[in-house]
Amino acid sequence: MRRKIFTYHQLLLVLLTVASISCSKSDKGKKPSDGRSRQAIVVDGIIVGYSEYERTITVPGTILPNEWVELRSEMAGKIVELNIAEGAMVRKGQLLARINDADIKALLQRRVIEEKLAADDEQRKKRMLEINAISVQEYETSLNKLEAIRADIAQSKAMLEKAEVRAPFEGRIGLRYVSPGAFVSVNTTIATLVQDNPLKLEFAIPERYASLVSNNMEVKFTAGDGQTQYPAKVYATDAQIDPETRSLKVRAIAENKSNQIIPGSYVRATLVFEKSPRSILIPPRAIVPDMDIQNVFIYSQGKAKRVQVRLGERTGTTVEVIDGLNAGDSLIISGLTSVRDGMPVSINIKQN
Repeated sequence: MRRKIFTYHQLLLVLLTVASISCSKSDKGKKPSDGRSRQAIVVDGIIVGYSEYERTITVPGTILPNEWVELRSEMAGKIVELNIAEGAMVRKGQLLARINDADIKALLQRRVIEEKLAADDEQRKKRMLEINAISVQEYETSLNKLEAIRADIAQSKAMLEKAEVRAPFEGRIGLRYVSPGAFVSVNTTIATLVQDNPLKLEFAIPERYASLVSNNMEVKFTAGDGQTQYPAKVYATDAQIDPETRSLKVRAIAENKSNQIIPGSYVRATLVFEKSPRSILIPPRAIVPDMDIQNVFIYSQGKAKRVQVRLGERTGTTVEVIDGLNAGDSLIISGLTSVRDGMPVSINIKQN
């Protein structure tokens, strides 16, 4: 019997074939990997709860004086008396300026004398009429003369009043524009008078808030660059919405006893519409917009769950959620660029 002798190359080929078969059998026991196995990502979250919330709107406005007027004379002439101290308080009816009225006073004095003579004549003729010593026409002539003189006296007194410039209300004198002895016309502004306590706030709110405004509504405002908040109350609104700006003009009244607020100042007025003790407020960074739909992600059973929400008012730090979230939900607030609906997550709850 002949024995077959293998060469070196033949033996090497046999060993490689056996090794290949062995590896093939070993791989049959392994499950194929698709490379899609996911590991839970770590995110931060907060527990949703109820908070007290004031529904407000803040708009720019202007401080107006309660009353304001340019003081002018009702007649032309030379100023013979000027009782105006710039910045001083004056009372209602106080004499501030007087135009030269010497001719009016002289005419008035003459008319007073004529009235006395005409009155005596009227009384004498009245007695004569009673005894039929004169005709009715003669008596009526004397009576008409007396009434005409009295009308002239009333006119002269009215002219004297026009020659005086008196304060129409209590207030503070502004800058003076004339000097004693100056000749003024009816168009000449002598000074300004401002009533700065109380003050008025004037501002405009968007049309969508117009139905929510009512008298005595609370307003808070800051004046100029100051940080101090002052209270005010709405007392009037315009009769119509401005068709150009689609806004409603509102006025409020505020006390200014310390005279710290200057009329004409720029203000930021905050109008408080309502207070809700059970509002859900979340940080704006938790919102994930999708076209016109607003979404958030909550943690549920180890996974991220996308929830559509309806939003209300926004502030600088919070957004009101009207619908979609409940108190006790675990809201995801970080890693939102990587989180997907149904993705496994590990949440780290932060304090609000």
